[in-house]
Amino acid sequence: MSIDRKRTEILFDLICELTASGQAEFRPGDLCALLRARNQPMGAWMVRREFSKLEEEGLIAADPASGAWHRTGQAANPDSDAA
Repeated sequence: MSIDRKRTEILFDLICELTASGQAEFRPGDLCALLRARNQPMGAWMVRREFSKLEEEGLIAADPASGAWHRTGQAANPDSDAA
């Protein structure tokens, strides 16, 4: 598994944790804060890039009015085409 793919999976796992705890919407800063708390800091620009990948896979979507993101209810594992 590539480092990029692993990063994508880590972010999706965090998104799943947020939504499972009742947080329906999230922003890149929410994930940056979680990653910092776990000693795995990642820049906001990198988190946002991962959001774009997850959006392309149909796993998350943005609300253009608010700028917040949410899970789409698609497959729970973004590993469908991992190499």
